[in-house]
Amino acid sequence: MSLIVFVKKNLNINSPLIGKALSLIPFESRPGVGSVYQRRRSDIESYEALDIEGKRAFIFQRFRNILNYAYEQVPFYKSYYDQKGFSPKEVQSFDDIQRVPVINKEILKRYAVEERTADIKDKYIANTGGSSGNPLSFYVSSKMIANEWAHMHHIWERLGYKPSSLKLTFAGRSEFKKNCVEYDALRHSYGVNIYEDLKLCAAELKKILKRQRIEYLHGYPSALYEFSLYCRDHDHELIGLLKKNLKGAFLSSEYPMPLFRDTLEKVFGIPTISWYGHTERCVLAYETEKFVYTPFQTYGYTEALDNNAGNGTQNLVGTGFYNMASPLIRYDTYDEINDAKSTHGVLQSFSIAGGRAGEFVLDAKNKRIPLTGLIFGRHHRLFDMCSHLQIAQRQPGEATILYVLSDSISELQHPEKLFDSSNVDIRFEFKLIDRPIKTVSGKVNLLVNHAEITN
Repeated sequence: MSLIVFVKKNLNINSPLIGKALSLIPFESRPGVGSVYQRRRSDIESYEALDIEGKRAFIFQRFRNILNYAYEQVPFYKSYYDQKGFSPKEVQSFDDIQRVPVINKEILKRYAVEERTADIKDKYIANTGGSSGNPLSFYVSSKMIANEWAHMHHIWERLGYKPSSLKLTFAGRSEFKKNCVEYDALRHSYGVNIYEDLKLCAAELKKILKRQRIEYLHGYPSALYEFSLYCRDHDHELIGLLKKNLKGAFLSSEYPMPLFRDTLEKVFGIPTISWYGHTERCVLAYETEKFVYTPFQTYGYTEALDNNAGNGTQNLVGTGFYNMASPLIRYDTYDEINDAKSTHGVLQSFSIAGGRAGEFVLDAKNKRIPLTGLIFGRHHRLFDMCSHLQIAQRQPGEATILYVLSDSISELQHPEKLFDSSNVDIRFEFKLIDRPIKTVSGKVNLLVNHAEITN
């Protein structure tokens, strides 16, 4: 196990003094990550200065390196490419990348994880897709951690972030030991237990804020939204303490629904930034304007390929350059995008269609209805009465709207009259719930499994 993986898994020091001291050590000088971090930061800077031909050459060189490596070192690629009658020798130019067979999760799951993994020591296991019922396990090489930090810092710096900046994080961590707010020295951040009563968390935060300068919020948009509502409705003192030093918020892991984002920005008076990424580590893209994402072609080669869905969208396909454990080459994420803009085959920007793949419902004719438009693209007076709204579907043409009343509302008659379902061929039912339905990791998804609805 590498030093950086050991530290990541085992270091959870709760001393802000130690964490602050660590945060002042430049990442370029940190053992286990420094050299790779420095190279990736240099790559980002160099790539941005290249003309389009230079960018194509940059991508092609790294794509060919990982392609040849995978064919020689990973049994799956040798077997699969041979079956398809494809040889890496066919890829002699940037345009030849299109010759490489596209893979997806279903193809990969036909092979054991060992067959999809190179024989290297410095790796750790990861998995994705469990919440969708279609999990996939794979290995990640430890040097990817430095690659991740280099690119994430580039994103956060757009809001003025420095590694010495103190963050307040709202995510799905489960390792809270005693308090509902605990310090993490490795990440130089205070973490809020999103499963805990916000009143208790707020009391602890006010003590911390009287001696610490928290500059950024970071976490699931749904969790930050819930925190914003609590502060707005119950704790203006906490808002005041936070606003003294807050510079922005980093929205991670979930699509930043406009309602969540707008509420957060309004309550705390700060800008926000979001990014697209996934556990497979093939694609990473950041916002250059709200809801418009620019992919890091230094992180991996990101493509937009037609998906034949008939709705004008394309699928994001990615090739990670640096995961030498279980490399993924032309991997179809199944995440749908639109407004893709490319220059000579290099994807420049895109928008995410309907949040993330799967965030749609089917009408009576099996037409896909994106939830972003249905829920947030219309004026629903129901929002004025509710703190949260989710949707579940058991069969096409029928859906259930789940709503949580705002603290100031004790009862609601005829919620269907407050929901604009005009011109939508779906019969809606409405169900009041005490609290939003969360995933195991604590996320509040807009679309939930119908089986999760309790009577």
